[in-house]
Amino acid sequence: MDIENIIRDMNRHIPVSKRTLLEYLESEDDSYETKDGQRCSVDRKDLEMLASKCTEIEKMRLRVPIFVSTDTSSETGAWKVEGRTEVAVVSKLLNKRAYKDDFLRLYHPDLKDLRKMLPSLVVVLFLP
Repeated sequence: MDIENIIRDMNRHIPVSKRTLLEYLESEDDSYETKDGQRCSVDRKDLEMLASKCTEIEKMRLRVPIFVSTDTSSETGAWKVEGRTEVAVVSKLLNKRAYKDDFLRLYHPDLKDLRKMLPSLVVVLFLP
């Protein structure tokens, strides 16, 4: 088995599609389907907590769940959030300064804190 197959198997939990935070808030359906066909629930409390930290524009632009992926550019082993809106929201949540508008590097304590705040809205991806 090669590394690409291993990584693909590790990422079976990725949503097939993502909706905006506003779409979730206005909908009765608090779930999404993953690549392996499972249906995952999103906690309404997590949605409301996230919405309380977002501007109206961020609610329209932010797609959930939020992806946090391995940061292979880091020599020390880190995670990253990419995307202008995602970075703005996550940096507010963690009270962490972003050095680029569309890239936020996270370390283990940051990821742990983010997952504790929004357990049903953070998906970890493994990238080569």
